Amino acid sequence: MLKKLKSNNKKLQNYAHKIIPGLSGLLGKRPEMYLPGGSWPTYYSKAKGLEIWDLQGKKYYDFTMLGVGSCVLGYSDNDIDKVAKKVISSGPLTTLNPPEELELAEILLDIHKWADQVKFARTGGEMMAVAIRLARAYTNKEKIMICGYHGWHDWYLASNISSNNNLNNHLLPGLNPLGVPKGLKDTIIPFNFNSCDDLNNIVRKQAKNCAAIIMEPARNTLACKPFLKEIRKIATKNNSVLIFDEITSAWRNDTSGIHKELGVNPDLATFGKTIANGIPMAALIGKRKIMEKAKDTFVSSTNWTERLGPACAVAFIKKHKRLNLGKILQNNGKRIRDIWLESANEAGLEIKVDGILPLSSFKIETGNKDDWPIIITFFIQEMLKKNILASDRCYSNYCQTKKFTNIYRQACSDVFKKISLYLKKGNLKTKLDGPIKQMGFKRLT
Repeated sequence: MLKKLKSNNKKLQNYAHKIIPGLSGLLGKRPEMYLPGGSWPTYYSKAKGLEIWDLQGKKYYDFTMLGVGSCVLGYSDNDIDKVAKKVISSGPLTTLNPPEELELAEILLDIHKWADQVKFARTGGEMMAVAIRLARAYTNKEKIMICGYHGWHDWYLASNISSNNNLNNHLLPGLNPLGVPKGLKDTIIPFNFNSCDDLNNIVRKQAKNCAAIIMEPARNTLACKPFLKEIRKIATKNNSVLIFDEITSAWRNDTSGIHKELGVNPDLATFGKTIANGIPMAALIGKRKIMEKAKDTFVSSTNWTERLGPACAVAFIKKHKRLNLGKILQNNGKRIRDIWLESANEAGLEIKVDGILPLSSFKIETGNKDDWPIIITFFIQEMLKKNILASDRCYSNYCQTKKFTNIYRQACSDVFKKISLYLKKGNLKTKLDGPIKQMGFKRLT
């Protein structure tokens, strides 16, 4: 059926929806999150650097998140590919263990001197589940305080059992905890990023009953150092395990977790996503007294011992350090931001730019909240016509060279002017070729 329908994207999407619930296992890759109605390419045939080809052989420039933020070296990086091919040809999974995981452990512990031991998995969500298991085992407590998005597992989604609004500022508003055991009610306590009120009213009061306090040290902004330091003090005082979720934030500003820049050490830290440039890999680092609970409880998986992930992670971190990639990502992020700001200014649009430099996003503000879904849908639609995959966010990567950013700059300038014109005429919605995009995935830490 794939061969039969690949020339008709709309029919292919409809067919995929029939046999794969939601079409994609990852919300951020569902075509409805970009352009509903069959216009979005959906499937790819190959990718290299900043370029990606659909099933019809049409080439696009990817100015979205490149593998949902994973491929900071660009698609199919030559050095990572070389390692991956060697590993596959020599056996990626055997009865014995790959030596690369030991090398990777040494590298991670050398970068993060506060940590003593390392555990591995293959996805960030799995790694967070392991961290929770160890924290509960170490403290003999069950409650968890969260700040941000930390995966889809029961332990996290249980936050919305008592109220569908608990995760509104962290994930999807009104997310239904269907399938999550009701017995987990009130085991998860959300608090808001950099909120002094929440620090006093939630964190201080609940910490003594909590196994762990979990937060992302950066998302839209870096965590405020005094806030982070106070969280650290509270966790220590109450014997709660402080966990930094670095699955998205690490390897952006520097060859490390972003907490290193902030000068506050957790008890555990999780990594994933970028650590192997798109190859499935995740890591947990932490203090010995907590990590060794992995020997007393049960955490295990066949594919946690495969060779491809650790080998590619070792190659990635070495290349990251050699290139001083964090600096490049920051510079490229600033360049993208400048394109948005300049294009908006030229078009007479009011724009808000958010995020740390390597994880930037924008929003055009009109004073009417109903305008934004129409605006961003039109932006994606018109950028696609220029062979550019775009959205309201663009994550930095190594391949955002001047050649490609100039193409992006001209396209943004043209489309922003159209947006301005149609907003003034009051007919922007009539210029949409299909339905308004789904506005779904929020991370408002």
